[in-house]
Amino acid sequence: MSRSTKRGRVSEIRDEDSLDRISSLPDELIGHILSFLPTVSALQTSLLSTRWRYLFTLTTSLSFDDREYYELSSHGNKTRNMGFVRKTRNMGFVRFVSGVLALHRVTSIQKFSLKLTHTHKYASSHLHLWINAAILKGVRHLDLYSFCQQISLPNCILCSQTLVRLEINSVMHQVDLKVPRLVCLPNLKVLKLCKVKYLDAESIRRFCVGCSLLKELVLIKCGLSTDHVRVSALALEKLTVYLCRGHVEIDAPNLASLSYLYTCSDVMTLLLKKSCSLTRVEVGFHSSEFYDPLGQYVLDLITGAQHVKELILTINALKLLTRLDDTQIPRYSKLESLHLDYCSCDTWKYVTFWLANSPQLETIVFNEGLLNAAACGTEQEHEWRPSMKLAPFSSNVKTIEVHQFEGGKMELLLLNYLLQNAGVLKKLILCKSGSMTMEEELQVSRELLMLPKTSKHCTIELK
Repeated sequence: MSRSTKRGRVSEIRDEDSLDRISSLPDELIGHILSFLPTVSALQTSLLSTRWRYLFTLTTSLSFDDREYYELSSHGNKTRNMGFVRKTRNMGFVRFVSGVLALHRVTSIQKFSLKLTHTHKYASSHLHLWINAAILKGVRHLDLYSFCQQISLPNCILCSQTLVRLEINSVMHQVDLKVPRLVCLPNLKVLKLCKVKYLDAESIRRFCVGCSLLKELVLIKCGLSTDHVRVSALALEKLTVYLCRGHVEIDAPNLASLSYLYTCSDVMTLLLKKSCSLTRVEVGFHSSEFYDPLGQYVLDLITGAQHVKELILTINALKLLTRLDDTQIPRYSKLESLHLDYCSCDTWKYVTFWLANSPQLETIVFNEGLLNAAACGTEQEHEWRPSMKLAPFSSNVKTIEVHQFEGGKMELLLLNYLLQNAGVLKKLILCKSGSMTMEEELQVSRELLMLPKTSKHCTIELK
């Protein structure tokens, strides 16, 4: 083969490698690809060439974040701008969003996200205009995030025929949700509200009636009502309530997952009809007031979840069980997975209860270590020995996972206790804490190898 022929082939290969294959794609496909970028980033592609100048108007997802916009504007003098970018660089975020919506050519969008975190103040009319535009385009996922001020919401949000997912997150100020007389969200399946306040009990009922297909409800720092509210959510499957206020009785026969967290300053009593079919319960109790009526309510919630398959408890929720004697503790006949933050000396007794009296339990996870020395007290920890204080057990536990493992003396004693009693254990996974040095890891590894194991098939993994 001659040199000229070789040079020709090399030149052809280089030409093929340098081809702009993305630009040759159909406009709609490029618009779909740009939908995965923040809108301000998608807009920057208009600088590439005249071919790309207005392709950002074909995105099926619009995401506006004023922080990103002002960061880009502050570096605008270092970049080459043309067309719409040059015109909007110094027009402000309001005109930027309005301009993009005016130019946008897609009639139906999947997601509209609006994050207002800058100190600049936006009029309610701007917010209403932008949300109305998204609703008119048949948006399916609407995400509103406000940090800088209290906002009002347009009624059109609660009358959308296309919304499947709605998220309203107010960081600094609580938003008053004015519910119109007619709420019609026939396709809404996921609702997440943070710092949203219902004005009265009737508003809550109207809202729930208008969301007949709602499957997941997340309420964070919300004010529901000072009155006792009774609502019906027949399709609801997952409910999360964190740090809310109010008193709610809910009829949700299909409810399978419940996450509940409260403190004494943020109190919400949640009464579930017994017809619900819970399989997962997470209870967080961040308070030192263990003997108030609300503590008893949380205790009743834990002991009443006898048919769950997964149970997740914080340390204070676990401490509530110390109120009970052995005869009051229920049997969790279907429990398969138990997750705990960490344990103190006086709560380990109840861990062994689950190990001994939950015949289906296969996995137990300690999210913050096996034992908290501060919770035990120095003197109590010095005197406490698992082999003396904890009864033997025989269980079907196959996996034990410990996070924030430090390899301390008490932790090794507890591991020895678990390994001697867990007859069918297959995996002991120890996730070391970030403070463990290489020398400490080697020493702990040697001590772990010396621990006796009842199960012949158990492996210990330190990672």
